[in-house]
Amino acid sequence: MMLIRVLPSLESREDWLSFFRREHPYCLVETPAVLVDFQSTFLQLTSFEHQGTTPIRYTLGARSSLEPAWQLIKGCGWRLSCVMEGLQSLDFNTNVRDNTPFKLPSDLSVRKSFAREPRLEPLLHRGNHTGLTPEALARRLRDGQYRDWQALSAPPLPSFHSTLLSLSTEPWRWQLEQQDNQVHLALDGRHIYRCDLTTKPPKQSLRSDMIKL
Repeated sequence: MMLIRVLPSLESREDWLSFFRREHPYCLVETPAVLVDFQSTFLQLTSFEHQGTTPIRYTLGARSSLEPAWQLIKGCGWRLSCVMEGLQSLDFNTNVRDNTPFKLPSDLSVRKSFAREPRLEPLLHRGNHTGLTPEALARRLRDGQYRDWQALSAPPLPSFHSTLLSLSTEPWRWQLEQQDNQVHLALDGRHIYRCDLTTKPPKQSLRSDMIKL
């Protein structure tokens, strides 16, 4: 199973250092929608900003060191959004270092390609245009801030508690459609549940409470 950590942004030096200290520096950033993957001395940035189209991948690095990639990130003020804007401004039909205000370190190579790997397919259809993330929905459900939980598909379906666990641990599998307070939940593209969110205060629970499977 592919488990991808989702971060809201990578827009500061602290964000990047915290991310890079992970055992596997690999994550999906919400804004801009980019899959970030450090591989040895190379950094891969896969853009999902245009939903429904083939993701664009930028591979940056040098054969012997990750330092050139770090120089680029630092030169962009540690802002992933700035890095992506610069990469998208490059003309890869010519020498990418010519006629562009986006300055690349001299020993940094940059390649552009299309990411057609099946493992990335779930990320193309995250479908969350409302700002409500699967993790945020899991918290609302866990706190009892909902009503009228209804199944939209025939069994077998994951239980309510299994749904909470999946929303929290594998959010890329879920698509949420929200209109006013009503939310439809789709798992791997299949609509399975709907509910209405409420604004009542979260119910009290012990810190030791766990999600039951």
